[in-house]
Amino acid sequence: MNLSESLRPECIQIGSSAHTKPELLREIARLAVKSPTLAGYPFEKIYSALHAREEIGSTGFGNGIAIPHCSLKDVEDFVIGVLIHPEGIDFDAIDKQKTKLFFFIIGPEEKRTRHIQILSSISKFLKTPQTVDQLIRERLPEAVLERILSQLETAEELKEKKGRCLFHVFVQKEELFDEILQIFSAAVEGSIAVIEASNAGYYLHSMPLFSALWSERGKAFHRLILAIVNKELSNDVIRRIHTVAEKLEREPGILIAVQDLFYTSGLIEF
Repeated sequence: MNLSESLRPECIQIGSSAHTKPELLREIARLAVKSPTLAGYPFEKIYSALHAREEIGSTGFGNGIAIPHCSLKDVEDFVIGVLIHPEGIDFDAIDKQKTKLFFFIIGPEEKRTRHIQILSSISKFLKTPQTVDQLIRERLPEAVLERILSQLETAEELKEKKGRCLFHVFVQKEELFDEILQIFSAAVEGSIAVIEASNAGYYLHSMPLFSALWSERGKAFHRLILAIVNKELSNDVIRRIHTVAEKLEREPGILIAVQDLFYTSGLIEF
């Protein structure tokens, strides 16, 4: 099942009577049980799971957007829905601004990799301010659905095309690691790994010939991201990494290497 098939038309709502975060989560839970997948599932259990996730940290990531989500037992497939609160409410967003657009995800506990993929894809989709503004201005659920599907289906079609590349991204700038990793989590489905590494200087320090050049033996931040990406998405991934690492060509700290793959088989978990 691709992302567009998980988005349920009956779980799209414009307008809300909620004034607080708990009220909004309860409204999402009631909206979620309208889907055939969750029909008969106690909405209070969904609310409790959503609330428990928010206790870990708010899913309101700013710019008027939140992606409340949770995992449940005895659920077979994912349910994705949208609730638009035109006036906005306080949802503990990281930028302290009101949240108006809520994408919610309810998924099976055992499908963590797919859950991460959906989260990353939606996050990527919502990074364009114009897209968010257009959705908030819509007044019909059908129009919201059509606008989302028109973009998501294009992305899904690209993923189906053949040809893959292997990305090696060496990251020594700790402050950029999370953003770069998120780029890959939205572009691949399971074929990604992170390796803890060390700068060569850490080892050269122990060699008499080079020891005077390094005064400390402490390990600096160094991680290697390995990811298999469809060729059709490779240029977009490279562009996004360059956007995050603006001084990539002028300052050390990030290195990208990409190679064509002759053969791949199998899948690994996130």
